[in-house]
Amino acid sequence: MHEIAAPGTMRDVRTMYEAYPYPSPTVGSTLIGDVANSLYTLFGEDDLSGKRILDAGCGTGQRLLAVARRYPKAQFVGLDMTAASLAVAEALKQRHDIRNVEFRRSELLDFNPGYTFDIILSIGVVHHLEDPTRGIQFLASLLGESGILILWLYHSLGEHQRLLDRETLLTLWNRSEGLDAGLQVLEDLGLKLEVKRYGSSASQSESEVSQASIDVDAYLHPIVNAYRFEEIISLLRDPTQLDWAAVNNINLVDSSKLLDLAEVESGDMRYLCQTTEDLFASESLRQRFRALEPLKKLRVLENLLKPTGFTVLGGRGDSHQHLSARVRSNIIPL
Repeated sequence: MHEIAAPGTMRDVRTMYEAYPYPSPTVGSTLIGDVANSLYTLFGEDDLSGKRILDAGCGTGQRLLAVARRYPKAQFVGLDMTAASLAVAEALKQRHDIRNVEFRRSELLDFNPGYTFDIILSIGVVHHLEDPTRGIQFLASLLGESGILILWLYHSLGEHQRLLDRETLLTLWNRSEGLDAGLQVLEDLGLKLEVKRYGSSASQSESEVSQASIDVDAYLHPIVNAYRFEEIISLLRDPTQLDWAAVNNINLVDSSKLLDLAEVESGDMRYLCQTTEDLFASESLRQRFRALEPLKKLRVLENLLKPTGFTVLGGRGDSHQHLSARVRSNIIPL
């Protein structure tokens, strides 16, 4: 695990997001569809009817509301710790007339819904926790008997230079100066997070993108962890009581690729997959790669491609039977 933590507490994190709600404080006409698109690659035409779904760390809600609009027969809870973010989320909910979402304000580890969830999303949250292991264990405890946990995380290889840039900024800037001073140091260093760093712009209008919120989250956050695949698989093992894990996709600058470790995808989705032909010109190397066990395939993929982020799933029992054949072929028993 590549970990760079600035001196800071969750109070600093709360203050940061109250001042710069993420991903955008704009109550606009567009939502961010990348997570909704990702769920389609997992569940296909399943409408998730009757499913209870938690978004743990929903921020300003652009992603959660896009998911809820795509799956109107499911019920959603959006959890966040900041009033500023949830005010934006509530306004967006009203503007887009989305009725199958409720928002709750709570610190993650203090959240007590009184029931379990069929699916838990946590997009870009766990890597910002003071204790990611405890966070994952807590999220797993909220899963139902056949629940699925879906995490999006920074990858340490693709994020290496950004995290070095962040470390430079945090060395030059003192948090007591305030966030605006931090943004000035960021500008003086010539740093800026490109919107397409983790794939496409995901359908949000350029006029509704908040570059300041994006940069604060990327460079001024006091807590950042980044992972290689085997590290996060280890975190998903006991004591989470999850039974299996699978990596669904990787994010690269300006693109995303689905993983199809057993090469079972043959339909229209295949063009979205990372293929062995893309990796190796040599048929001999392709055969060597195909002979590897899943974790070793993941190691080769990350070394060659250096992803900036990735989506990993963990689940209980036979919950993976509800997923596409491609995802099932990526399963790693825990």
